[in-house]
Amino acid sequence: MSSKSVVFYGIQTDFFPIAYKLVEKMYALCERVLFLCDNEEEVNFYNSKLWTTVQLSFIPSGNKRTILPEDALFCYVWFATEITFQNNPTCLLHNGLDIANLSGLNRFQKIVDIFNLDAKDSAKSRAQAYRENGFTDQKFWFQDSGCWKQGSFE
Repeated sequence: MSSKSVVFYGIQTDFFPIAYKLVEKMYALCERVLFLCDNEEEVNFYNSKLWTTVQLSFIPSGNKRTILPEDALFCYVWFATEITFQNNPTCLLHNGLDIANLSGLNRFQKIVDIFNLDAKDSAKSRAQAYRENGFTDQKFWFQDSGCWKQGSFE
């Protein structure tokens, strides 16, 4: 059995262009994603942006306001404000959110945590919480002068 993994992306630029490049990549790998949002406005915003941003192809996506529960399994990306398993996701993607209830994390194989570099301490705390919940394989990438550099929180 493969280990559960987390990939952290410390960013200096806008969140959604990076998130959608990752969504495209995950879709190409047939990964199902729970795209966790802070509030319903973000759910609507990011869900609508997916239709206009993604270049690879049409990516089936939705949320509880746009898709009936029995049709959610057709969605490779599910937008929500809480951890839910409507589309049987294997990956959790979020914008540096501090997740209050970590009990549902064990159903994911991968977490993608995209955070603003100004919030590095909060991301470091999440890394520890993820480790405590079985996500021992952790990778760290940071934006630096327009390039990505691998690093760590140490």
